[in-house]
Amino acid sequence: MRYCSIASGSSGNCHYVEAGGVRVLVDQGLTLKAAENNMRSVGLDPASVQAIFVTHEHSDHIRGVGPWARKYGVPIFATEGTWQGMEKTLGRVDLPKCYTIRPGKGYRMAGLRIEPFLIYHDANEPVGYSFTTDNEKLVILTDTGMVSSEIRTLLGGSRLIVVEANHDIEMLMGGPYPLALKRRIRSNLGHLSNEDCAWLVAELLPDNPGCRFILAHLSDENNKPEVALQTVLDTLRSRYGEGIYPVSLARRDLPTEVFSTDEPEQLSL
Repeated sequence: MRYCSIASGSSGNCHYVEAGGVRVLVDQGLTLKAAENNMRSVGLDPASVQAIFVTHEHSDHIRGVGPWARKYGVPIFATEGTWQGMEKTLGRVDLPKCYTIRPGKGYRMAGLRIEPFLIYHDANEPVGYSFTTDNEKLVILTDTGMVSSEIRTLLGGSRLIVVEANHDIEMLMGGPYPLALKRRIRSNLGHLSNEDCAWLVAELLPDNPGCRFILAHLSDENNKPEVALQTVLDTLRSRYGEGIYPVSLARRDLPTEVFSTDEPEQLSL
């Protein structure tokens, strides 16, 4: 399996997943040119992508879905609720290449199994995605205000987990956002904070040996990369002692390296 965050944050989200002979994007919230340039900068060919899977209809996740599908002729997969929420935004799309998927139902493309699962966000039927081959799993979990026991179970056995670390609570509550927006972000239908993310990673770490965690969807206004990373590492070290932990950051405007689960885990931060 190979994974790259093409970009992640409130200005645009796009993930690249390659496994089982299949190459897909999860969301495309960038301009077409920005997504293409970011992919090429890390050696990925935009024309090799075979499908786009959409998590939900908010603009930072779908801004570039229509342009990408029209240029490259790839199918789009989304839940019924997400289709209803984004149909006026995508522009012209080829209807035979528009597929409706159901949360909790597994789908197969060549050697890759894809399972959308319900998340908790103020959108129409939003989902995260689990990707599995015969012996590996990769999960993308962002834009959720809480993590249920069902989601925790689904995360088990992963080799790579992309998990939201959206905001620092003190920065959010002391910042300029209106109180109603602050409450929305902190609600069970909002976003995971750095602290929420840290506790989740600490909970998952013992049962996911060799798993790398990618901290994603950081707020530009209410977070800083170094704060998110330090919050998670401090929690891990307080629980498990000093050490080098497999935690990396997804940046807002730049792609990550292309992570591969076929290679020995690199524990550099």
